[in-house]
Amino acid sequence: MMQPWQVFGLVLLAILVGAGVPALVQLRRTLQSAQTSLDSTGKRLDRTLDEVTDAAARINRLGKSLEKDAEGLRVFTDAAAGLGRSLKQAQESIRLVTVVGSAVGPALVAGLRELFSTPEHDRSGPISPVGSESEAPAARGVEREPGTRLRHDV
Repeated sequence: MMQPWQVFGLVLLAILVGAGVPALVQLRRTLQSAQTSLDSTGKRLDRTLDEVTDAAARINRLGKSLEKDAEGLRVFTDAAAGLGRSLKQAQESIRLVTVVGSAVGPALVAGLRELFSTPEHDRSGPISPVGSESEAPAARGVEREPGTRLRHDV
């Protein structure tokens, strides 16, 4: 006959086998499903990584192209900056000439007008010793044409 502890062990073993076999079967199914998912995902992941590698290569080529274009643009922007500085200097020069011209111009024009003016425009005083031009012909009874000067022979 069997001892009670042996009976207890045998019952316990039967319970464990009865509960363990379905759990092991389910575990096997789960592992098979995981293996199938990993196989299909691995293939898709390989394709995705290849596409990412191609995209990275295109981005690198594009970056190198943009760097070359940026060098060309740098030359252009340097030239534009130089032109801007030249225009600013020209503007300052024109402003200086304008200021000097507005200060000296009226005096220069007045001097040239005085230099090239005829004596009939001289209003500093009478020409004739008798009086002003307008009074001289009336005083002597001599008529003159407008715009002509009266001469006195002395």
